[in-house]
Amino acid sequence: MEDSVKKIAIATLIIISILLLYFLYYASTVSVILRAVAAIVVLLIDGLIIHSLLKLNGGYGFYMLGSKSGLATISNISKKYGVFWDVMAMWGLTLGFGVLTYPLVKGKIDKRVYVAGLISLVLIMLFVFPNIGTSLQFINLPQVQSALAGSGQAASQGPGLITYVIYAITILAGFSGFLILSLLIGAETILWSIIQFASSPSTSAAGAIANQAGVAPIIPGIDIPLFAGVISIAVLLIIHEFSHGILAKRAKVKLKEIGLLVFGFIPIGGYVEPDEKMVEKLDRTKQTKIFSAGVAANFIATIVFFLLMLAFMMYLFPAMQINYHYNVVVASTVPNYPANGVLKSGMKILEWNNVSMTNLSTQSSVSAALNAAKATDRPNATVSIVTNTGSYKFKAIPSTSNSSIGLIGISIGTEYTPVINGWYAHAAYFLFTIFALSMLLNFFVGILNLAPIPGFDGWRIYGANIKSQKFINFVGALIIILIIVNVLPWFFYI
Repeated sequence: MEDSVKKIAIATLIIISILLLYFLYYASTVSVILRAVAAIVVLLIDGLIIHSLLKLNGGYGFYMLGSKSGLATISNISKKYGVFWDVMAMWGLTLGFGVLTYPLVKGKIDKRVYVAGLISLVLIMLFVFPNIGTSLQFINLPQVQSALAGSGQAASQGPGLITYVIYAITILAGFSGFLILSLLIGAETILWSIIQFASSPSTSAAGAIANQAGVAPIIPGIDIPLFAGVISIAVLLIIHEFSHGILAKRAKVKLKEIGLLVFGFIPIGGYVEPDEKMVEKLDRTKQTKIFSAGVAANFIATIVFFLLMLAFMMYLFPAMQINYHYNVVVASTVPNYPANGVLKSGMKILEWNNVSMTNLSTQSSVSAALNAAKATDRPNATVSIVTNTGSYKFKAIPSTSNSSIGLIGISIGTEYTPVINGWYAHAAYFLFTIFALSMLLNFFVGILNLAPIPGFDGWRIYGANIKSQKFINFVGALIIILIIVNVLPWFFYI
């Protein structure tokens, strides 16, 4: 088959697949987990066909698009700025393992870099992490939007004990500890909900499981904006893999090629292929710098994009008169109450008992509108709600804590959308979307890469510094099990 014919065939295949994926996610009535499985099958078939036509390295739907382009750039950067990358790698390692970094590397870290890393870790938890919600607004997943909608209520109550525990564990064990603790908390909540469902199966109990945030794939054009998402992922992959290559080149390791790992037609990773035999001969410290460089670059990018995002919100948007419109949304529903199993998280509430919930410009106006709407809620009272998907009526039942109050079992949250006028404002908001997504993706990809799972940077970092392979295998197996548990809510979501 001629190259031109192959290109046309691949382009046609990708277009058909995009249409199929769009149908699966937006026009299908099957459960979310079945949509995800079907999407994986589509991408698997695409990958097998493309791999076969182009004779690429890979298999099982995955293939590598490699090139020697960019290797000269990596070499030049390693010569001019190698010292900076050395420091950055160990700084990133400290973010990854917190106080435990020092014993992990047997004290082979500059104390100034170590202290700077610990200070940076605290500052990220205090200032960057609380603003993750700004980026999460661009994630089109119902569980994420549910958690985001309910976060305002939790924030108004102040940090609880679990928040302080998370901070303490993160300072002690870095973002690797944060990863394990977050997955443990999610798994505990999900398993408890499943136990309740098993003891008393019902639609409401299944809904309680489905409302858990869990773990989900991020696909540009499906879960995140298409163009901004593709750009954000490309930036993430480039800085991550270039950083590995720069530290490898600084250690005088030969680089073979640089490229992308693709599943179907979606890039899911990047790589810089070094001479592994040369890497294995390096001392433990140099190996650790190479393996931690990508994570460190992701954390640097997180901070940079956070500052850019903040600058846009504080200075550029007010000058351009980009304002926000507040929406009242369903955060979650309570089992054994009328709204459970009927209203779903993420639904926009347009009216409540004939009181309009639209055109709200501040958080205080949201509260005032809700107070006015819910003033008539009494036991056996009919509550009328209009959402973006239709109109609903419920008969309020007595609250378990106060029989004089009628409830329909709904937790309310807010989300905001921009009101943009003018092409320049649209362009600025597009850049803002890229910054917000880049901050989010770099942060979570950097954290996930710390996991001691084969193929992840954490596997190499643990292996270079910890002698007990049984311990590494145990931690890796634990994380894999926790991730699987955190995927379970999708089996209950309709």
